[in-house]
Amino acid sequence: MTISNVFIRAFKSILELTVPFDPKITVLIGPNESGKTNLLKSLVSFDPDTPFDTLLTCQYSDYYYQKKCPEIAIEFSNISKENRARLVQISEAFKNVESFFIKKIGPEISDYTLLIADKETPIADMGKLLQCLPKIVYFDEIPLIKNRVDYYSLVDGRPGYNTERNLLKIGGLDDFDIIFEDSTRGRRTSEEAGRMITEQIRRVWSQEPTIEIKLNVNGKALYIDITDDTTVFDTPESRSLGFRWYLSFYINLLAQSYEAKTNEYVFLIDEPGIHLHPSGQKDLVKVLENLASKNQLIFTTHSPFMINREFPQRVRLVTKTKEGTRIDNECYRHNWKPLRKSIGLMIGDLLFFSDSGMILEVPKGKFSLKDKIRFWNKEKE
Repeated sequence: MTISNVFIRAFKSILELTVPFDPKITVLIGPNESGKTNLLKSLVSFDPDTPFDTLLTCQYSDYYYQKKCPEIAIEFSNISKENRARLVQISEAFKNVESFFIKKIGPEISDYTLLIADKETPIADMGKLLQCLPKIVYFDEIPLIKNRVDYYSLVDGRPGYNTERNLLKIGGLDDFDIIFEDSTRGRRTSEEAGRMITEQIRRVWSQEPTIEIKLNVNGKALYIDITDDTTVFDTPESRSLGFRWYLSFYINLLAQSYEAKTNEYVFLIDEPGIHLHPSGQKDLVKVLENLASKNQLIFTTHSPFMINREFPQRVRLVTKTKEGTRIDNECYRHNWKPLRKSIGLMIGDLLFFSDSGMILEVPKGKFSLKDKIRFWNKEKE
């Protein structure tokens, strides 16, 4: 099951908006303060455990003066056989539907409404229905990987060490006690986990194909080291911010979706790759494409390098007018002119050109055939 459309009314900078989403990846691009993050947060606020009150209400809407909460309605489609089996247990109304809406107008479970074919449909257990929907996970700030972590921080689940725990998870470690053993088994387990992590990272980081992750235990402390052809040993904190962010992001996203069922999650990502070189952003796009084969992704960006030109229909241009945040679903028309105009990207901003490239300056205006002949004759002289 995936999100196909969202209707938003009176949410922060959004007065009223309907946004279609691609079943795999949707890219929200546009200027600062246009409402990209607010769009993501409107989806986050759909969760019953997320605060939802008049503090979120658009201040230039009638809802604000009426002291009403915003209104969020999400359409779910691409219902799998497994999805339908669970939904039918809740209500027979789901037996033949291809899609349905759930609308939220307040913070309580009673403020949710099921709509099928634009008609309100009674539901006995709305809480159970909400549990059947894809889980919406919002990545805004990625906890960056540290140089070291102690045993107790790992096993006690202390906050601030999720990235390190997820690193060990993608290295095939569920029982952290093993690597802290002062034994041959402990050392071999650490080496094998480092090898598995290295394989995962090399697969998605083309800028340094010799990168290697090593896990070293000293007493009750685990040290994370990074090496490549140019260095002996580095710590994560001594590497570039771009690489450290990329490593941390990939670790957390991969661990989150590692054992997930197809379309169990909808991942919302705010400004991925902001610290990355353009080639790193292109690597990241490949990672996102791979992850989207299993779970739906929606992310914001300012970078044209984060757009996969093979799928222009996935891009949504977000702008802000006097009427609030607006969406252009076809910003690829006229050779991406609406997008180029919105982000202020001109050909003069490009620093490098191909050796065989050519720039032709054409006089503005209409000319008669005689004018053209006169122009070319003058050039020959």
